[in-house]
Amino acid sequence: MTLTERIPHRHRGTVAVLAVLLGSTALQSTAALATTLFDRLGPIGVSGLRMLTGAVFLLVIARPAFWRFTRRDWVSVVSYGVVASLMNVFFYLAVDRIPLGVAVTIEYLGAFAVALIGVRRLRDGLFAVGALGGVVMIAGPTFGAADLLGYLFAACAAASLAGYTMLAGKIGTGTPASSGIKGLSVSIAIGAILLSPATVGAIPSMVPADWVLAACIGVVGLALAFSCDALAVTLTSPAAAGVFFSLDPVVSSLVGVLLLGQVLPPLAYVGIALIVLSGAAVTWRANRSAVQLAAHTASLRAVEHTEPPRG
Repeated sequence: MTLTERIPHRHRGTVAVLAVLLGSTALQSTAALATTLFDRLGPIGVSGLRMLTGAVFLLVIARPAFWRFTRRDWVSVVSYGVVASLMNVFFYLAVDRIPLGVAVTIEYLGAFAVALIGVRRLRDGLFAVGALGGVVMIAGPTFGAADLLGYLFAACAAASLAGYTMLAGKIGTGTPASSGIKGLSVSIAIGAILLSPATVGAIPSMVPADWVLAACIGVVGLALAFSCDALAVTLTSPAAAGVFFSLDPVVSSLVGVLLLGQVLPPLAYVGIALIVLSGAAVTWRANRSAVQLAAHTASLRAVEHTEPPRG
């Protein structure tokens, strides 16, 4: 009996939310830890180390038979790996220059844009206006004290996340050899290879403690976070989990305050809340035909899979 089969249906929605919160906390807290290495190893070098340690862990766990991959499998995992590596690099470059909560919120707009494609009614476009207003509220009070490149890198991370979100649906839809974590492990390994020049350049400057941090960032911030996301989608549905993922900006803002001391102006927090609410609403409305909501939130169950989990 698998883990998901052991969880009663009436509790799956609750467990899915907790899984998303755990994954988001792991992802954002390790991003905060990663910033302590930026000065000596550089954001791109740390990105490469994250992909490397995460790939090694996932490959050991999944043990994919990549020689059985079809051409379609390779196209999916390579595309996914390229976009994942770009998203990781741009995100770390952004976090190096602007507050974590701001960077994550702007990056989240990539997934928001993909969800917005699924809406068909003109009034749903009001959510886009709401999200735009949120961006103005965030950028307005923080722009003068931040690096312009930080916002540009965050926007590039958002574009990468949009591509990542659309490509994620192809992972696991090929042959059994590339399904689930097997295909994911190969994709992350490809990303690690692409970033290997930066990784090799960072290694000479590393001390043993740096390797411990790198392993934590890769295993906890990548492997664990991805596993939590996958569990949430399995327990509910991609549509429902997509709504839960809108909690990312909130978690990152809390992590920024607690671990990095990055207290944002009050108006910025209002903007983050506006983007979160707009994103959750759009994701739900775009996928409302794919999810059946019973009497309690804990009774969410999958009807049809239409949207992949976040990156």
